[in-house]
Amino acid sequence: MHLTIAELDQMVAQEWAKASASNNGRSAIAVLKDGRLRHTLITLLTGCKMNDHEKPESATLQVLRGTIVVSWGGESKTIEHGGLYVLPDAIHNVVATEDSAFLLTSLAG
Repeated sequence: MHLTIAELDQMVAQEWAKASASNNGRSAIAVLKDGRLRHTLITLLTGCKMNDHEKPESATLQVLRGTIVVSWGGESKTIEHGGLYVLPDAIHNVVATEDSAFLLTSLAG
């Protein structure tokens, strides 16, 4: 079945539980897909990190809960609950400064 709607609050709670049970303090799940457009829910517990990685062709993230810091090339940007951000065109990493959940919207290759 092709999903066309998602209940993010419920999914955040489920993914936080998975992150809490994991060794790395994080969890990710594909939420919705439409052609090349992808929405992925990512949860990170306080202090957990997504190591350096490249930006997809186009990507934004929206913080649904908590606060994260995106860092790249000696720069960084703090994004808090409700913030919507276009990722930099650079190798970057993400760290949660508190338990956080964010929606990554990107184009798949």
